[in-house]
Amino acid sequence: MTTSAIRVDAPEPIDHRERVALALIVLVALACRLAALAQPVRYDEAVTWVMFTSQSWRTVLATYPNPNNHVLYSILAKLTSMLAPTEPWALRLPAFIAGVAVVPLTWAVGRRLAGRTTALLGAALAAGSTSLVLYSANARGHTIVCVVALELVLVGDRLRTRADAGRWVLFSVLGAVGLYAVPVTIYPLGAVALWIALSRLARAEPAPRAVLRTLAPLAAATIGVVLLAGLLYAPILRSSGIGALTSNKLALPVTWAHFGRLLPSFVYELVLTWTSPFPWWCAPVLFALALWGMRGADRARRVPLALAVVVWCVGVLCLTHRTPFVRFWLSLLPLFLLAAGRGLARWAGQWATRIPRLGRIDAAWGAVALASISGGLALTTRAAITSDDTGTFRPARAVTALIGPSLRRGDRVLAIIPANAPLLYYFGTRGVDMAYLSTPDSLTQRRYVVLDPTRGQTFDWAVRVGLLDPARDEVPRLVGRPEGSEVWVAAQRAP
Repeated sequence: MTTSAIRVDAPEPIDHRERVALALIVLVALACRLAALAQPVRYDEAVTWVMFTSQSWRTVLATYPNPNNHVLYSILAKLTSMLAPTEPWALRLPAFIAGVAVVPLTWAVGRRLAGRTTALLGAALAAGSTSLVLYSANARGHTIVCVVALELVLVGDRLRTRADAGRWVLFSVLGAVGLYAVPVTIYPLGAVALWIALSRLARAEPAPRAVLRTLAPLAAATIGVVLLAGLLYAPILRSSGIGALTSNKLALPVTWAHFGRLLPSFVYELVLTWTSPFPWWCAPVLFALALWGMRGADRARRVPLALAVVVWCVGVLCLTHRTPFVRFWLSLLPLFLLAAGRGLARWAGQWATRIPRLGRIDAAWGAVALASISGGLALTTRAAITSDDTGTFRPARAVTALIGPSLRRGDRVLAIIPANAPLLYYFGTRGVDMAYLSTPDSLTQRRYVVLDPTRGQTFDWAVRVGLLDPARDEVPRLVGRPEGSEVWVAAQRAP
């Protein structure tokens, strides 16, 4: 994506150095995401393939048995999987394209809201961000939501001060598309809508009629979001009802006491993941820079975007009193990185007045250097690849190659979450019957038990939980240890 493909209104002209710097930053982002693209399939994306993209179009469009069906992503991945039906990269391609696009879009938002230096520094931080790299190589809809969120900010910044029918329609379309990708789009969508509302109210006359006139276009656009999203979800609503979307286990509130116990771990995980791949001790530095960057921001706009984001997200947390998965807030991460970039730019500006040599360093090349550091850490630490987010069982392909040729009628392969879904994926894409993972007990004659010692799954553990039963099975035999896992086989005793 070239810089000329993104329309940006900014007081500073975009010069050649900025274009070159942005291109180099995007190349760093591309390298980080390509390195993660070939990693073994994870649990959630394996479930996406097994339950949706490998099934019929009717299943993709009209079933929502659990929140795993990111419907828009399932549609796109079903199409891209036709390029190479047995390769993970084809399943991940929509997430990859969106994940790369996040970086120049982060620059575009920074350009509009803050300026050249902040935009480049924010994009540089996004290039190697562990979470953004991880979900660019994960067959889920989260990077699509990031793209939608950044586009909503760009559109919303216009709508706060101008009556523009075309952009109100675009706002509705973007919101509906985001909700169709993943319902957690409600976080950036609501934050931008609140930002627009507060900004328009700050400029409106206090008279009730003036307030109504000011908010009427936003109300109409919001209704448009609901209607368009309802139209997209119509096949699911017709087959399963609205409860399929609103009553899933991830949306149901918990008790306030339980919410209070979960909140500290949520904040801790958020801080560490949003500042990775930098070392843990950099986390308070980056958050301090972000707070400094948000301080006094957008004075000309009267209502800062950061205020709307914080108010909306805290409000949703209190209303639902349920801590979401940290990845549900991934779309807000580029905004945090832009705030950190603005704080870094302020810090560098202060030091430049004390050290003249520092002031002669062009911000464009400083951002490229920062992207190189961030990307270098991402590549050397392999933080995105080694992350356990969304569930991993990396030996699944090796286990499939080991036992696949030996399986016969009456065999059962036993594996627990998160190993079972990746095994289903590799069985299905390597020509091994997936039914071996669900053979009924009444028909089972021999059991292959797949263990992951890194999760404490030892032979004794398997006996203790009943995966191996000395009273039922003959003496188990170790088949092998592919890539650090353990595979045991035990034939059932004759009655």
